[in-house]
Amino acid sequence: MNRTWQSEACDLAHDPVSGALITRFTSTLMHNINIYCEQPYTSPDGKKIAYIRSLNPDPRVPPFQLCVADIERLKIMLVEPEVWSFLVGTSAWSGKIYYLTSENELARFDISTLEKEIIITSWELPDDVCFDTVSPDHRYLVCTRRSAEGGSEIIRVDLLEKNWKVIFRHEEILSHVQFNPVHGKDILVQHNRHQRIKSDGTRIGSKETEDFTTHFIIDSEGKNYRPLKVGPPYTAGSTGHSGWIADTGRIGLTVRWPAMSEDEPSARYKQVHDARHPQGNFIVVGPDDEKPFVFSAPEHLFNHVNISKCGTYFVCDSYKNGIPGPIEIVVGNIRTGKYRTLVSNCGAQGGAPACSHPHPYMTADNRNVIFNADPYGICHVHAARIPQDFLESLE
Repeated sequence: MNRTWQSEACDLAHDPVSGALITRFTSTLMHNINIYCEQPYTSPDGKKIAYIRSLNPDPRVPPFQLCVADIERLKIMLVEPEVWSFLVGTSAWSGKIYYLTSENELARFDISTLEKEIIITSWELPDDVCFDTVSPDHRYLVCTRRSAEGGSEIIRVDLLEKNWKVIFRHEEILSHVQFNPVHGKDILVQHNRHQRIKSDGTRIGSKETEDFTTHFIIDSEGKNYRPLKVGPPYTAGSTGHSGWIADTGRIGLTVRWPAMSEDEPSARYKQVHDARHPQGNFIVVGPDDEKPFVFSAPEHLFNHVNISKCGTYFVCDSYKNGIPGPIEIVVGNIRTGKYRTLVSNCGAQGGAPACSHPHPYMTADNRNVIFNADPYGICHVHAARIPQDFLESLE
């Protein structure tokens, strides 16, 4: 395949609150998204990012195209015209992307070197597995799938031995699986308590059961189950958005606010937090903690979350203004408790389709926050260039 760099990017304006320069990287008439914020699909030096695009309002559903953007040169490149896996797998900030080709091959693409390698020539797993996460040593790809009994299975693919096995089963829904990005000894799992999926794909549950979502940790063999004190009775239910805080063994995540369960759209974004933690909904917790730590930011309703590679900062989109209304992107220092708005209106609509979700994340060098925005109905990938003194102001 002849790969060529193309010009699609455009510098927009500086944010009126933070002074951050906003750059749009894409302009094609397809939905372009930065994949998902919890495990950044970026090079180790922070200079390149991967993204996917398609005509589907959720471009993560195959088939879709895999592309790379050069942050400094403002160039983009199509690297795979047809990807057939649900999502693409990565180890956070490694820049190595795993996916299924149209020839049913498991491929690995390095966005730093632009080299493609076929890892498994004939993929044997069913096509309904989700490519969730890759160990930092690139030995294992871990996937989730719906089991025949209506629960979930966690599958570990050995990329060296070219085989796979189920390492964990549960009768309820599991998702958002993430290897610890530093040592890879542990795996974080989202647990949707009281929710199951029928064999035909129908979800069994309700808005009320969403309030019970929690997380747990297992080791890379599927053993050593450790629940986290998230969800009732400790906190409101998890939004499902979470991330490892470097190698501390602790997790940063967001939890729901009461109005999220209301059916009236105008009521869903009231600035009211759960009575158990009225000061905010960004939570830090580890398996040995007696209770979660609540980051105090009462005016914000945080949703998607990413923890910086260094483990110092978190970045979230904030829905405090309601929908429709400006969605802010906020950066906080977990250690000092300080936070600031980086983008006062990211341009995302915050609706049902994935292409309307900001999904902000920080590049490995802490110089850019990458996010999605669909102000005119087509989703594009953007960067907020973090001003030099911005992170210093959070110390």
